[in-house]
Amino acid sequence: MMLAALALAGCLAVDPAADQILLSDLSSIFPAEVVLPGESVGFAPAPGVERRFEIAELRRIAARFHLPDPEREVCVSRPAAPPDAARILEALRAALPGATIEVLDYSRYPVPDGPLEFALAGLRGATWSGAVRYGGRHRAPVWARVRVTISATRVIATRNLPAGARIDAADLRVETRDETPSPEAMPSDPADVAGMIPRRSIRAGETVRASWLGPAKAVARGETVDVEVRAGGALLRLPGQALTSGTVGQTILVRNPESNRRFQARIEAPGKVTVGKPSL
Repeated sequence: MMLAALALAGCLAVDPAADQILLSDLSSIFPAEVVLPGESVGFAPAPGVERRFEIAELRRIAARFHLPDPEREVCVSRPAAPPDAARILEALRAALPGATIEVLDYSRYPVPDGPLEFALAGLRGATWSGAVRYGGRHRAPVWARVRVTISATRVIATRNLPAGARIDAADLRVETRDETPSPEAMPSDPADVAGMIPRRSIRAGETVRASWLGPAKAVARGETVDVEVRAGGALLRLPGQALTSGTVGQTILVRNPESNRRFQARIEAPGKVTVGKPSL
């Protein structure tokens, strides 16, 4: 149907992936035996816009490439049409396999031909934003209003979890249910949550989100730590008091209880810090 419409309009359709009009695209206006190079003769038009080559311009192009005069003028267009509901549903299912998806409504403004893409990040509530990719890096926006459910395994808090308190395995349970998908990461294994620290309070029965969690402190403020001091080949061990908290790899402030001297040390493991270059 699109080719027939183009024939009636008398315009040649540009390749959906092309950003340039090539001389070889204009082969229909030259004698059949002429071999045309794949050289650019202009930018491809925007969707729904015609790029017309008048006879005078075509003769200049022909002279530049040592070609016979063209037989007629020509126009080139990038066709645009409203998206098809079935094609939208196919693209949505490709983005979220296994989900139950119902398309309630979708954008009806014309878009060019090209790959139709919907990323999970574009799903916001009942609206899913996507795009048609065309002409290299160009994108034409599309949207669909949808009803989406997917079976998911989630980690649920069994009690109120206060912010800053370490989560134990007994504080968690697993539940599989049908829900609206979200681009936000949500753990499905309690082992990925136990031992972490909530950045905010989590209510009993609430689904645990990865963005709410932080690593447990390997060293807590006021804790006695084992300090290793390395200088060349020498190694000295002494106890120290952590003046700040931190996780493995972070640098904290430590005090020597005997000399009362303060120094920076790197946390290597729970209860263990080093000063100087660690051994490999």
